[in-house]
Amino acid sequence: MRSIVAAAAGLGLLSFTACSEIPPEPPETQESRVVDTVPTSIPSESHEVTESGHGSHGSHGQHDGAHRHVEDAGGDSGSIAVGDKVPEFEVTIDGKTFKLSELQKNSALTENGTLVLTFWCSFCHSCRHVEKDLDKLAKQYHGQVGVIALDASAGETAEAVAEFAAKHGLTVPIALNASGTAADIFGTGRTTTTIVIDSEGVLRYCGQFGDNRHAYAADALEAVLAGEEVRVKKTRHKG
Repeated sequence: MRSIVAAAAGLGLLSFTACSEIPPEPPETQESRVVDTVPTSIPSESHEVTESGHGSHGSHGQHDGAHRHVEDAGGDSGSIAVGDKVPEFEVTIDGKTFKLSELQKNSALTENGTLVLTFWCSFCHSCRHVEKDLDKLAKQYHGQVGVIALDASAGETAEAVAEFAAKHGLTVPIALNASGTAADIFGTGRTTTTIVIDSEGVLRYCGQFGDNRHAYAADALEAVLAGEEVRVKKTRHKG
């Protein structure tokens, strides 16, 4: 997977989409992998990222199939750990560029700067397993918390993301991180990896969005909003 960024705001609502796979290929062979991407819109295993943080893919629509797991935030050289202040990076939403700090100050998106970012993209198989729940979370906290799909996958386009979101009824903001820096910052090697950032800009959770028994991201967000310690701070990055 590659890094993914999603943000929605009409300065009101941001749209995001991010994932780590390469444009459409047969479902049987698709994997989720984070890679650099260039789209902008609102929104088994996942794609992985190479040492540089960018997913290794072949020419359009193909990837090499190699995967690697990043166990926690801070696991890769240069990435931050839970408890660290998140450095600035930029995302594009509906053709407009925003810094992380600008998203946190957008009162139409978040009341106090709290953000939930899930690496996602339009052509990632594993993303199909979480996007409905991500969309539901975004609706639940609309106007209170900035819940965003972050698309940092190579081969992605703003047009493809917008078309996919409309076709599948996704309203979660989708943000594009064309540079792929977000994936490097969080040591993310898989799409669907989710980040929870508190009102002070501190990373409070990094890992799976959830599984059949645990709603990791939702539980972490609930704790953050309640001013409590997040019980499970990090989990294995797995799409």
